Amino acid sequence: MRLRRAGLAVVAALSAVAAVASTGGSANAATTTKKVSDNCVHAGCTEGDLILNYHSVATSGQGNPSGSFAKFYGNVYDLAGTYVSYNGGASVTHYVYVFYPNYGDGSGQAVKNNAASANNCSAVDGYRVYYNSGYAGHSQSIPHYYGCASSTNLDATLKNNNASVHWA
Repeated sequence: MRLRRAGLAVVAALSAVAAVASTGGSANAATTTKKVSDNCVHAGCTEGDLILNYHSVATSGQGNPSGSFAKFYGNVYDLAGTYVSYNGGASVTHYVYVFYPNYGDGSGQAVKNNAASANNCSAVDGYRVYYNSGYAGHSQSIPHYYGCASSTNLDATLKNNNASVHWA
């Protein structure tokens, strides 16, 4: 009985979160959805991107993969996207992260659970790619390479199963 009550509490909590997320946090806010391939649209980036690639690096391990990619700066709690409030909450924009449109295989597809490799373009910081949203579950370190010269394949657990990224 205790487990059933706990399960119902979890379902109720998730339903409440879903209700808030679906309205963008405010029942009166106008919500706009934008598909973006770079979180600098709302994060105010300067440098140090992590690039997530749709394809793996070629088996030779040299260079960068073909296909589309998406760029992220800093921590990304959920690669599905994020809600950002503007004008004191009067408007909300839902940024949905997708691979760059019209740029090869994977163009326009959701980034979450679709990346196969990554480039760490930060000169000093490492990144970690996580299996779950919220920087949870299995993760892999993506070392920095000066000038974004090399891609790192995601391991077998994370390839096409990646949900968040965090500076390491």
